[in-house]
Amino acid sequence: MELRSLVKNRRFLFLWMSETFAVLSFSMFLITISWYMVDYLHLPQYMGLVFAAASLPRMVTMMVGGVLADRIQRSKIMFSAGLGEAFLIGILLVTYLNDWLTFPVLLGVAFCLGALDGFFFPALSSSIPALVQKEELQSANTLIHSTQELIFLIGPVTAGVLMTYYSFAATFGVSMIAMLLHAILVFPPFIQDAKPTSDSTKQSIMKEIREGLDYVCRSSFYKTGILIIIVINFFVFGPIFLSLPLLVKEANGTALHLSFLEGGFSIGSLLATILLLFITLRKNRGKLILFFLFGTLVFLWIFSQMSSIGGLILLASSVAFCGFMAFMPTDVLIQERTDPKLMGRVMSIVFLAQTAFDPVAQTLFSFLMTIGFPVRTLLAVFSVIGLMIAVLIYVRAKHWRSIC
Repeated sequence: MELRSLVKNRRFLFLWMSETFAVLSFSMFLITISWYMVDYLHLPQYMGLVFAAASLPRMVTMMVGGVLADRIQRSKIMFSAGLGEAFLIGILLVTYLNDWLTFPVLLGVAFCLGALDGFFFPALSSSIPALVQKEELQSANTLIHSTQELIFLIGPVTAGVLMTYYSFAATFGVSMIAMLLHAILVFPPFIQDAKPTSDSTKQSIMKEIREGLDYVCRSSFYKTGILIIIVINFFVFGPIFLSLPLLVKEANGTALHLSFLEGGFSIGSLLATILLLFITLRKNRGKLILFFLFGTLVFLWIFSQMSSIGGLILLASSVAFCGFMAFMPTDVLIQERTDPKLMGRVMSIVFLAQTAFDPVAQTLFSFLMTIGFPVRTLLAVFSVIGLMIAVLIYVRAKHWRSIC
């Protein structure tokens, strides 16, 4: 019922299609610059610096972006950020065609793209509750997430075909056009979202950031929800993505086996999003989220002990399924219970919890491997520590367990 009403919601459809093109552009951009660093510049050792250059400014601008999403019409923020990102990808296209696309240029463009992302995502997350009814939030978020998962399968393949049969210019060009379409679809007259009714525009940005942090820190509900998101990203998603090629190599597998393993993870997450798209959780949501959190960590521990490729694929799919079944309803609960005047700031904190802990976990995981810890041992330790925290959440967060 909720899905049918969403399809009739023209403003939400524009937002959904816009995000689809944004993810297509981003997924093509990621694989293109990765292959460009390896195959053209021959600098694979510096690839991490490019991704770090995008991640660091995003963490800073995301907090500012949350304040702006509570002050300014959110479609204006998304439209402006989309135009800026299309312009930056256009710079890559022009510099490549003129043979000027060097490592410093890539680094600078990645930095600016990351900064614009920080403004875009709080506006997107806080726009959804403003465009749909509260009972439609699960379906709306799930539809966007399921589309993202699907496009992250399609985008890299599209970029790979373009790079193989045409050139880097083709992938940069298609990525730029997709980003332009994203910006056009969130043009304010199409979305017609109201300007937030915050009366705090006379305050400084830092004061409003502190206000958002205080609002979250005063509530055990927010602290529990954000801790669940951190556990999933730090103890599960970060380590498992880093471990996949290592486990395939250990099992004497090939690049094809690695693609199957990554595909298994994507299928698990896609199944979770499809299930949540058609089944709206209405009862015992707090307990169900904790149940799937436990399942995620238990499956990760079993994954760490599995030696066969087939078993690893099945378990990777199970980890992804349970992880997304815990993560997405948590996101919906937070949107449902947040004061609209603080929605942008709260969602910026939530999105920071989603994105900041993957690279931290991967850095720690990599460091521990370099000093001699086996990958399977680390996966087991991460899963056990995460499970201990999950048990603590279950015992301490009585209010969360009682959420319907």
